[in-house]
Amino acid sequence: MSNATKPKARHDLDDEALGKYLVDHLPNLKLPVVSTKIGYGQSNPTYFIDDASNARFILRKKPAGVIISPVAHQVDREYRVLKALGSVEGFPVPRVYCLCNDASIIGTAFYVMEFVKGRIMTDPNLKDLPPTERRAAWFSLVSTLAWLHSIDPDSIGLEGFGKKTGFYTRHCNTFSRIEAQQAKVKDINTGKQLGRAHPHFDEIVDFVKKHVPGDRASIVHGDYKFDNVILHPTEPRVIAILDWELSTIGHPLMDAVYVVGPYWDCASPDGKGPTRDDMGGAIYAPENQRAAGLPRMDELLDEYTRITGWDPRNDHWEVAKIFHLMRGGVISHGIQARTISGQASSEFSHVYFENTKRSLDMALAMVREMKAKEAERSRI
Repeated sequence: MSNATKPKARHDLDDEALGKYLVDHLPNLKLPVVSTKIGYGQSNPTYFIDDASNARFILRKKPAGVIISPVAHQVDREYRVLKALGSVEGFPVPRVYCLCNDASIIGTAFYVMEFVKGRIMTDPNLKDLPPTERRAAWFSLVSTLAWLHSIDPDSIGLEGFGKKTGFYTRHCNTFSRIEAQQAKVKDINTGKQLGRAHPHFDEIVDFVKKHVPGDRASIVHGDYKFDNVILHPTEPRVIAILDWELSTIGHPLMDAVYVVGPYWDCASPDGKGPTRDDMGGAIYAPENQRAAGLPRMDELLDEYTRITGWDPRNDHWEVAKIFHLMRGGVISHGIQARTISGQASSEFSHVYFENTKRSLDMALAMVREMKAKEAERSRI
């Protein structure tokens, strides 16, 4: 079948129109360009862009169709934070070249950035990384996050990128609103609404809102883990941070809890339960860490504290875990919504469905346990 008659897949781009636009924005671009969709990303579709001289770039775009949540898929925010952080000498982010808000080019807004060659660890158990490199890789991951949290956003042009107060309360309200919007999304085949993420969702959110930590503000990534960074091709160190869709000005506690998630949010010991790309396996059990080449979680958080001058373990750490699980459950619920509406950017969305219930079941169990402790203290 010729290219002229080959049917276009749902996420194919108009390479000819794209090339005509990019030739004025990318250095030494040689037409024609060829786009190839990358991986299983659920939110903002991502593509390799290769030109006639084999130069490679990365394109990130809004998904096609009706956007369920108005706060999602804002590629202009990704572009802005990457451009700002690119002004910090040595900070590991890809260079960005252009942002296009003209939907007539490829159907939605997009931006193009540098392709950084290196290693991406898609497995949180780091099975593709030699045990001798895992300790250094973990310290690089956490110390780079501490560096991010130490940068003054106003000093690099990120004024107004997010509010500096009331982070947890505002985001609880935001995720409640998003969950309600997603619950009303209808299946394109059956017309049936998706429904609530969890029958006790409101109880979880209300508990977090009543136990929020004090205000603290920094640039937060929002999805900071190994599969969103690039390691050097031969060295265990971070050379680029990717996927800034959820970034904002917010409480650094959110990222601090998230980054060490594999240590405290583990898959079932028998391996039969659902797994997610921020969950750890058996190697993160305390008795297995040394043999697996892993540092202890407290060692990593000690290093984070040394760099930032702030110890996140002293500031509502357990409440931040509950928020993390609630937030992850809403995000998985959103993947369900995009899938049944025919909008999801991956054919593998079904693997995330169980994570909505699992995350929120775990959050509810933690809420109930903490409530029981509060009741016990009140009786003493």
